[in-house]
Amino acid sequence: MTEPSSESIRQTVRQEYSKIAQGQSSCCGGASDPEKFAEAIGYSRQELQFLPEGANMGLSCGNPTALADLKPGQVVLDLGSGGGLDVFIAAQKVGPAGRAIGVDMTPDMISKARASIAAFTQKTGLDNVEFRLGEIEHLPVADASIDVVISNCVINLSPDKQQVWNEIARVLKPGGKACISDLALLEPLPTDIQKSVSALIGCLAGAVWLDETKAMIASAGLINLQVTLKNSNLEAMAECNDSLYQAVRRDLPPGRKLSDYIVSADLTASKQKEEPFDSRQKELIAIGASVACNCHPCVQFHLRKAQELHIESKRIRLAVEVGKMVRKGAADQMDEALHSQNGF
Repeated sequence: MTEPSSESIRQTVRQEYSKIAQGQSSCCGGASDPEKFAEAIGYSRQELQFLPEGANMGLSCGNPTALADLKPGQVVLDLGSGGGLDVFIAAQKVGPAGRAIGVDMTPDMISKARASIAAFTQKTGLDNVEFRLGEIEHLPVADASIDVVISNCVINLSPDKQQVWNEIARVLKPGGKACISDLALLEPLPTDIQKSVSALIGCLAGAVWLDETKAMIASAGLINLQVTLKNSNLEAMAECNDSLYQAVRRDLPPGRKLSDYIVSADLTASKQKEEPFDSRQKELIAIGASVACNCHPCVQFHLRKAQELHIESKRIRLAVEVGKMVRKGAADQMDEALHSQNGF
């Protein structure tokens, strides 16, 4: 049997999530109490109280907005925003000076989320939310425009996870951070679950080893990775009475449970801040400054550092000449000042 193509996986996910958006299929919490389920995986009642009706669809495995420690005025991007749960929560935390943007590839989900904006504004007085149609592998977002990227049990749905992490790095501002709640593989899933559409839509079949995710994050150029694993979130998901998880449970071997195979993972990583000057530029500036202030030991020290960094001789000579010009200019100005004040 041939492996499904990336586009066929996207089409399957899009179709199934359209059914969920239209109420034709249940999602975790849909057959029980969505608020109770959300609280079980880390949301507070305070966070949930101003949500528009239907925004909490139970499509979560954690609370990325809690990881993010959002600040007023920040711009937040949610990958795979669904009904808008995390976007609406983020919007409250960043306040009127900030903005919360959701991206989802399913038109029905975008329509559902957009339809909730008016109710959110009426409840909170905030007009700082928008939802954009697009794939998380090709985000409709400008380079270096986002303070915080969040995502909740969505990256596992992507057939090209490395590209998603590359896009996260692209859209983040220098110093910005990614705060992701997703699933990580502990041991290989049974074959029947790997092939199950229910497992795919529930984010289970797309789970990869944690070390693979770490490697993708590093390859994207993100740093300061922090990981927290939570078995309790998987148990809460497994206890849902919706059809997706009932189908998955039927394919589990006797005596095994979901948390034997998969764990909920909270991941945070950041984009390196841009330095105004690199180490070579800093040494050239230091050489010029040392010459300008006539500090012989300083000049010798920074010339050695410049040689260690293999800086070209012509650039070093230029830095020395600039330093001499500054020193001469300062001396000339001092002579002029003394002459004007003392008449000599």
